[in-house]
Amino acid sequence: MENDASDLIGDVLFMSNLGVSEENIALLKRIPLQDVKDIIDANKNHRKKGKKPNIIQDIANNNQWKESPPSPINARKIGEDTWKEDEINQNEYYETMTIPSKKIAKIDRSDRIGEDLEIGLKASIESKKDVEIKKHQKEVWKTLLDEVDNILDDS
Repeated sequence: MENDASDLIGDVLFMSNLGVSEENIALLKRIPLQDVKDIIDANKNHRKKGKKPNIIQDIANNNQWKESPPSPINARKIGEDTWKEDEINQNEYYETMTIPSKKIAKIDRSDRIGEDLEIGLKASIESKKDVEIKKHQKEVWKTLLDEVDNILDDS
């Protein structure tokens, strides 16, 4: 008899989770509507009481710096207290940083498509005449590229 009751409860909760209405569950299982509502309500109350522990969240909520991090001075002290000098490889933190062995030359980006030479003129010391020459050279280059593309397309 106890098995039948637990099967009934399981069936009611299963159908409820599938989205079957309480009225239809009562009709299908041939039990009073109030019993279906009681089973579903009892399950909801049981779930509310049985909160699963989340260890990581509990530890994080007990963190003294949860609302604001420690000051840089305190952070350094914590680091010094936690790790010995020989336990931290300082060079490891700077390995990914590129340190050039020689001076890197600036790149001329004026020939790039979409480069607005007028804006460049305002930011640089180039004269308007130099900008016009570069614009003309760019147009000549673009025309030449279009002609080469046409020749390649035709062959």
